[in-house]
Amino acid sequence: MKSVKYYLPLLILSFLVGIRVYVNCFDGTVSKQCIESEESIFTNKEKFPGRYFIKFRESSIELYRKYFPSPHSELLIGMVMGADELGKIPKFKESLKSTGTIHVVVVSGFNINLVFGLVIGLLGSKYKTKNLVIAQIVTLLYSMMTGFEPPVIRAWVMGSLVSWAKYYGRGIDGFRALVFTALLMILIWPYFLLSVSFQLSFLATFGLVTYGNFFQGILRSIFKVESFIVEDLSTTISAQVFVLPIISLYFGRISLVSFIINPLVLWTVPISTVLGSIFLIIGSISHVLGSLIAFFMYPFLDIFTSLIWFFGGFTFSSVSFSANAKTVSIYYLFMLLGAYLVNRNKRKAYESK
Repeated sequence: MKSVKYYLPLLILSFLVGIRVYVNCFDGTVSKQCIESEESIFTNKEKFPGRYFIKFRESSIELYRKYFPSPHSELLIGMVMGADELGKIPKFKESLKSTGTIHVVVVSGFNINLVFGLVIGLLGSKYKTKNLVIAQIVTLLYSMMTGFEPPVIRAWVMGSLVSWAKYYGRGIDGFRALVFTALLMILIWPYFLLSVSFQLSFLATFGLVTYGNFFQGILRSIFKVESFIVEDLSTTISAQVFVLPIISLYFGRISLVSFIINPLVLWTVPISTVLGSIFLIIGSISHVLGSLIAFFMYPFLDIFTSLIWFFGGFTFSSVSFSANAKTVSIYYLFMLLGAYLVNRNKRKAYESK
């Protein structure tokens, strides 16, 4: 009975979402109205929530281009601003795809968590109402500035839930927070169900919250060491096992080196993102100080780009593989069963209370 009570809010929300999606998005086939409503918000500048930040975004992009060469500038623009400038460097974009690292050059939940952590670090305790509210507002503004894409919205809502739950001393596990967030988003914007970026963001996070500790435990027992490489590798594996089928389904191609390259480059991302944000402020005020920060940033960006060029240059870095919807569905059913078994101790702990 406690298990039913534990998941009852999610079951009720799921029922409401089912009705909402059926009524708004399906009439035997995918509704044209549903697809057009997605385009109206995220492609129409008049309706875009972050339209007031467009000029600031454009001036920031120009500043990055002024101080950094290509592809370093495009990489930084994607990491910090969420703007896709990779079309101007197709060869590097192709290398990112073949190495399975193109997710790095977009603003995602990682960026939201990073900004939230920086704001709280500057303000002090996260258990003060004022500090938490300020951090929430800053991350919301940052989300709007970077495009308010589905992965960013997912991260902001989920982060808000977890932060306020901790503030009030209430436990909320990652699985429930993620599913509640996804259902809430689909209830408000039913067309998110059709968004590839939403699907990838949800599945990657689902892998982290359900399999993250499992893979981390296995890797620690193998390598007998505590290190950020082990943590990054377990993060990569947890996310990749859930997103690879969708990538194969939609794009017909998967990377064979993503499990190797991701742990090698991920550590440079938070450093580049933080320094890139500081540079944006300082570089707008002082050319000398901006140049100094750019000097210290460049090696981290160069390490990233060099490794991408190196691994992306191998002909076997990626292969064409197109899975069908039936195969992908069966795969996810087995992964869900695995998640149930891996996390059964959490449910037992709850039911024993």
